[in-house]
This record gives sequence, structure tokens and C-alpha cells, in this order.
Amino acid sequence: METIRDNWYDHPHLYDIAFGYDPTAEVDFVVDAFRRFSDAPVKRVFEPFCGTGRIAIELARRGYRVHGLDINTAAIEYARERCKLAGVEVELRTGDVCSWAAPQPFDAIVTLIDSFRHLTTEEAASAAVRAFHRGLKPGGVLVIGIDVNERADEAAVEQNWTEQRDGLTVETTVSDLQRPGSTPGTNVLRSLLHVTEAGDRQYYLIADEEFRVYTRQSFCDLMRKHGPFEPRVICDRKYDLDRPVPPEQPAGDIVAVFRRM
Repeated sequence: METIRDNWYDHPHLYDIAFGYDPTAEVDFVVDAFRRFSDAPVKRVFEPFCGTGRIAIELARRGYRVHGLDINTAAIEYARERCKLAGVEVELRTGDVCSWAAPQPFDAIVTLIDSFRHLTTEEAASAAVRAFHRGLKPGGVLVIGIDVNERADEAAVEQNWTEQRDGLTVETTVSDLQRPGSTPGTNVLRSLLHVTEAGDRQYYLIADEEFRVYTRQSFCDLMRKHGPFEPRVICDRKYDLDRPVPPEQPAGDIVAVFRRM
């Protein structure tokens, strides 16, 4: 079977199908976090690492004024087309979050998928946190998803799911290769897409990427030091603000809500 090794973000249609699941639960969580933890009503929202626009579009449907940023031009162009089809307005730009400067501070910042760990160096991660702080109003909230992978039994676990759309079936497998990346403090994750087209052509798209490694404590320390941001609640991917991850319990894939101090 044909195998393509490439950055899967350069194939936004396939990426969008792979992550085409319903965003309702995620955005319900975000809206509830706005209501509980923001000092003022949230109207303007910034989504860094917005990709093909799945979360940004749902937020716009709910009446928020949304601005999205992504470093990948193909993803942004695809997101623009998705916004047109959805009949919503989202301000989308290509750019690097580390050097991003908001035209005026936002009420909230949201990034739900594990995108922050793409910033592989401490310098890049610190610069992004400082940019978030500059771009967020005092008392505003930052909702950020990240895999801190503190559970030893999760290290080798693969995530598998299948989505279908537009005559394509995309079976996605994401696995930790359990080897360090070339950048200190990173490990390598493999994303494998098994694509089946309507005419039964099949092929693999494989992307090996470095992700920075965090514990829950090291991530919160980063947010305090370079914001500062105050952690308000840390939940798992069940998206229930009333059931936070206990401090003594090892965490895996989390969603954290911070308040901008």
C-alpha cells in the first residue's frame, strides 16, 4: 500500500475529516468556563493553533466574535472555506503564536487540542505564554488542552478512531513512539492516517512529530512564571467542570482553565 510521509497539517481536508467529530461537548465546557471564571462577560475569543476551524466555527455559531491564528497556511485557507460553508464570520490569520500581538486584548483564549506541545523549546513555550498574557484582558480566562502523560500505563497506549466524509474513510492512529526527539525535552509521536477513497484506493499518511514533555506541575509552573496565570480548575477529557482531576491523582490528557492575573 502506498505510504506518504508528510506533515498532516499540509493535508487539511484529511486532517479535518480525522478531527471531524462533534465539538458540542468541548464548546459547552468552554462556555461554562467563561461563565464561571471570567471576571467579565466574554464576547471576543482568540483561538491560537486554530487549524481547520472546528472549534472556532462552533464558537462563532454561538455568537462569539472569534479570531483564529495558525502557522500553517493550508490549514487557514481550508478554515476560511469552512467558515463560508457554515455561514459564520471568523477572523483568520496565518502567523506564529510566539510573536503574535493582539490588536486589542481578548476576553478569552481557547486552544483545546494538544497543540501547545508543538512548541518544542522552552524559549518558544515561554514566548507563547507571554503573548497569551499580553493578548488577554486582566481577569480573562485561558482554556488550554494538553497531555501531561503522568500515567505510566498510558505511555504505550495508542489512540484510534475512524471518521467518514465526502466519500473518504480516515482511520487515525496516534501513538507515542517512546523515544526522545532531537530537541531536548521532547518525545516523538506518530500520527498515522489510513485513507480509503470511494474507488477503493487506499494509502497511509504518516507524520512523526516532536512534542514537548510536561508534567501537570511543570506546565502550571510555566503558566505562573511567564504570565502570570492562576490555575482555576484542571479536568480530564470528559469535559465536566464539576469533576476536576484530584491533585493527588496522576493526570493524562487534561483541559486546564487559567485566569489571567
